[in-house]
Amino acid sequence: MQLTPHFSLAEFTRSDTARIYGLSNAPRPEHLANLRILASFLEQVRALPEVGNRPVTIESAYRSPEVNAHPDVGGVPTSDHCKGLAADIEVAGMSDLDLAIAIRDSSLKFDQLIREDGRTIHVSINPRMRRQVLRQPGKAGTAVYDGLGTA
Repeated sequence: MQLTPHFSLAEFTRSDTARIYGLSNAPRPEHLANLRILASFLEQVRALPEVGNRPVTIESAYRSPEVNAHPDVGGVPTSDHCKGLAADIEVAGMSDLDLAIAIRDSSLKFDQLIREDGRTIHVSINPRMRRQVLRQPGKAGTAVYDGLGTA
């Protein structure tokens, strides 16, 4: 099922953890509605001049509570991923810092933008829309800090 011209539901629900451990990662209707909004947001990211309409790769988006709680994932119970409101993304040919700067400096509305150094950019569209910009220099589950840091 296509959510938007460039994003399919399969991209937002793909999970190696779910596949390996036989866990369901099917979104409920309210999560599907959120994923459509998230896909529309990512269409806007793709259209940013700095991104140049290059494909946005989704590393992780929707996570069912079971998938999110699995030790291989290490997600927190309040994660926007469980609501269909967050995605971890990257763009080929762009560093994580450059992508984060492009989103931060745009007029796009977002709740959190987290530069997960050397991994991905986490972006959420929780209705709070705080435009919170953070950096996580360590591996998943480690401390986060204000700002994006430097290369």
